Amino acid sequence: MTPYLDHPYALYLCASFIILLTIILVKITTEKKRAHQETGRKILHFVAIMVCAFVVFHTQSRMELAWIFLVFSVLLLYVAHQNVLLPSTRKSYGIGLFPLAFSLMLFSDLPIESILFGMITLGISDALAGIVGAHFAPKKVVFLYEPKSWLGFSVFYSSTLIIGYAFIGFTPLLLILALVPAWSELFSIRGSDNLSVPIMSSSWLFILQQSQTPTIHWLSFLGMVLILSIVFYKKWLSETGIAAALLCGTLIIFSVGPIYLLPIALFFILGSLSSRLHPQSKDAQGRNAFQVFANGLLAVITIIIYFVTKNEIFLMASLASVAISLSDTLSSDIGTYFKNKTYDITTFQPIKPGLSGGISFSGTLAGVVGSIIFSWFVGIIFNLQIKDMFIISISGISGMFLDSIIGSLWQAKFMYKNEILEEKTDVSPLIKGKAWLNNDGVNFLSNLIILVVLVGILYLIS
Repeated sequence: MTPYLDHPYALYLCASFIILLTIILVKITTEKKRAHQETGRKILHFVAIMVCAFVVFHTQSRMELAWIFLVFSVLLLYVAHQNVLLPSTRKSYGIGLFPLAFSLMLFSDLPIESILFGMITLGISDALAGIVGAHFAPKKVVFLYEPKSWLGFSVFYSSTLIIGYAFIGFTPLLLILALVPAWSELFSIRGSDNLSVPIMSSSWLFILQQSQTPTIHWLSFLGMVLILSIVFYKKWLSETGIAAALLCGTLIIFSVGPIYLLPIALFFILGSLSSRLHPQSKDAQGRNAFQVFANGLLAVITIIIYFVTKNEIFLMASLASVAISLSDTLSSDIGTYFKNKTYDITTFQPIKPGLSGGISFSGTLAGVVGSIIFSWFVGIIFNLQIKDMFIISISGISGMFLDSIIGSLWQAKFMYKNEILEEKTDVSPLIKGKAWLNNDGVNFLSNLIILVVLVGILYLIS
């Protein structure tokens, strides 16, 4: 390093000056219409992140730098909120999220090599994908909230392959290493990829380097791709749902192993079959990314925590999460199909079958039986004790009832032509609940609450 940069504070000040100068130049250039606003954003994105990567590479105090990034994150989030000094009028909090991501990674136990991979992937791949997607993609798809393109995805994946090669050389794992960051970028909103991409990329490199990848992993991956291709053809999953399922499945197969994909696969098969009972329902038209994440994301996160920590509490949490999703899905679908008398779980007043918050005898019975059978199934696969199977089944049943309680009290309900609906239309006023809380949100929230309680109890009694 240059002698005058040997002192860490000289390095930090120099890096800050370069980033500030780039912000000013890009702001002036875009205001004078000499560069497109989106291009200006990506230039700033590239320079700022690569400068930060340089600082991380040469840092002498990891914890000190982590705190500096955290302070800058707070300041830049305020700048983004006020929308000052930014090269684009589109409000995005990404400028404050990337130093937050870097801070979290430095505070963690991730090796510097993994952190640098995450930072460089964000700086180069994300910038290239954004520019190409914005200017050359003929078709865009809303994967969650923002339109993305498969062309941008391809550019992100290709550039990450090159970056990955510089870190791990030529190996079959390189193909998988680039996939997860590319998929994670598809589901970002308002610059959230500046947080998710570096964390996912660095963590994924670390996980792949710690895990073993025998032939069965590759066969399972190819089998998953083939099955999901058929599923997409049958319209059991939408285009965005397929992308979400591939992301979740890949994370599981190449971290903990293919056998841990079986519980989620069982839920997906039974849930898809039960949704066929209602050909006109939203689920029967193909589950989208929201529904996949609402029902499966917590199971994936907890099983990866189990892989990293080897703490069996998180294996139990993952299995309980799937039990909750399965129990709730079977309860809703079968209860609606049989059209038994349905009552609001909090008021005990009769309501229309299928509305959130409603319970019926057939639906409740289906949810209870489904949770018990699932716990028996995973108990055999993972050689669980009877008490563990009991905990999983009780968690599934508890989640089913909590889902109904939250759905009754807070899920948004609208009125249209004297009929209560859960889907908003242009002329349907909100009559109950929170406008932002839909069925997917209720599923996720009830699942999260039960898991937090379960993990807390298991820690207390362990």
